[in-house]
Amino acid sequence: MMNTKIRSGSFTDEEIVKFIFYTKKRWGVRLPKDLTLILDKDADGAVHITYDPPINRSVYRSTDYLVNNMEKLNTAKQSEQTEKQMHLVD
Repeated sequence: MMNTKIRSGSFTDEEIVKFIFYTKKRWGVRLPKDLTLILDKDADGAVHITYDPPINRSVYRSTDYLVNNMEKLNTAKQSEQTEKQMHLVD
């Protein structure tokens, strides 16, 4: 099971399982083994999810690998990422 850490607020076991399921559904099955799900609940009841180590979303979207930095990718994927042309959206 994924490591979880509650920074603020209180969560039931069912809520924690729901957030773990959400994370697995959103990021797929290639989650890092050392990933920690950090849950924060503010005074309004809104839940904020962060990850440790942080997930670099731009690397994930362009390479389809869930990594937190480029050094974990092989040289072919690193060169693919650096040669990729970025297009600005107006």
